[in-house]
Amino acid sequence: MEKPRPVGVLALAVLHFGGGLLLVILQVIFASSPRAFSDDSVFPILIVLGFGSLGCLGVASGIGMWLGTRWGWWCGLFYYVYGVARNANAFALTTSLAEGLEEASRGPGYYYARYGGRVVVHLLIGLYFFKDNVRKYFNVEGVHAGKAVGLLAAITALIFAASTAVAWMAQ
Repeated sequence: MEKPRPVGVLALAVLHFGGGLLLVILQVIFASSPRAFSDDSVFPILIVLGFGSLGCLGVASGIGMWLGTRWGWWCGLFYYVYGVARNANAFALTTSLAEGLEEASRGPGYYYARYGGRVVVHLLIGLYFFKDNVRKYFNVEGVHAGKAVGLLAAITALIFAASTAVAWMAQ
């Protein structure tokens, strides 16, 4: 007998797959543009690699969540742990740029709400992965929540450090 797929997992699987596929397609279009890498900066390459990686993660997690695999749970959870860190970083960057944003058409309050809201949404969806029925669907009941989040946070920190180092060395 097939295990029942939680409705939230179904919705997330479809969103991850569709959004990830769209992001990959857009990155291919961007990367194939003659002006995409017209300057000697490494930043366009990092942008294509970063968004392309997120797109691939979205596609993979969507497939894994649809199938109910353990790796689908890990990929999906990583997407939200990384999302919390990415948006918390943007929130902190807004703080350091707040003075310059005062004269922009949208002041710093807009960006605080935008990135703060994203942190909350990613955090809540990440917590959803630890509901009993979701854990049972993915057969990850024995995975310790704190260790899983700690491992994914460490991987996220390594990604942030590597991308910062590459950008720093390119300057």
